[in-house]
Amino acid sequence: MNQDFKDRVVLVAGAGGGVGRVVSRTLLDRGAKVVLHYRTNAAALLELASAYPDRVLLHRGDLTNAGDVNGMVAACTARFGKLNAFLSTVGSALRIQPFLETSDETMEMTIDVELRSAIFCMRAVLPALITNGGGNVVLIGSDSGKVGTSGEAVSAACRGAIIAFAKSIAREYARQKVLVNVVCPGPIDTALWQDLVANDELGGKIGGGMIRATPLRRAAQPEEVAAAAVFLVSPAASFITGQALSVSGGLTMA
Repeated sequence: MNQDFKDRVVLVAGAGGGVGRVVSRTLLDRGAKVVLHYRTNAAALLELASAYPDRVLLHRGDLTNAGDVNGMVAACTARFGKLNAFLSTVGSALRIQPFLETSDETMEMTIDVELRSAIFCMRAVLPALITNGGGNVVLIGSDSGKVGTSGEAVSAACRGAIIAFAKSIAREYARQKVLVNVVCPGPIDTALWQDLVANDELGGKIGGGMIRATPLRRAAQPEEVAAAAVFLVSPAASFITGQALSVSGGLTMA
C-alpha cells in the first residue's frame, strides 16, 4: 500500500460530499491523519471514522462563519499537533437560473459558500501551515471560473475569484513554502448532477450541452477529480503552485 501520506495531517473541508468522501478515503488509505469537516452530513463519514479511529477527527462547522473556521483549525492542531495540508471541496448545490431571475438571497448564499468560506479558511490555515514549515492548499473550483457558464453567473464569478485568490496567495507565501493550487472540474457524475439534468428543464439543456461539448463525451467520476486533488496535496507536487488545473475531459483546454 502506498504510504506517502504517513505522518501527514490533512484537513478536508466538505468531506461529506461526493468528491470529499473519495479524497478522504484515499488520503486515509495512503497513511494520512485526516480531519473530516462536515456541516450537516455526518452520516456519510461515520464509516471512515470507524475504519480509521486513530487517524480521523470528525468536525462539524459552518465555513461561512469565521469563528467556526478558526475552531476547526484549532481542533485539528490540538488533536494531531500540526497541519500539513488543507483541501476544500465545498460548493453550493443550486438550480441553474438565468441571472435576472436569481434572487438576492441566492446570490448572497452563493458568494458566502463559494468565495467567502475559502477566504475565511485560508486566513485560518495559513498560520498553521507556516508554523509547520510550509504545506499545501488545494481548492476545488470549477472550469466555469475560466470560461463562464450560462445559468450560473454568480457561481462562475466566485470560481473565477477563487483562481485569482489562490494565485495571489501562492505568490505571497511561496517563500514560506506554502503551495496553493485549484482543481477545476466540469460536470461531475454525482447524485446532485443527475438530479439537476433529470429534474430541471434549464439544467438539463445546459448540462446536456456541456457533455456534448466535452471531447470525452461524459461527466467526470468523483474519483477522477479526487485523484488530481490528492496529487496536488502530496509530496510529489512539491514544485507546483499557483495553478488552476482543469479536470474536465477537455471541455476547457486553455
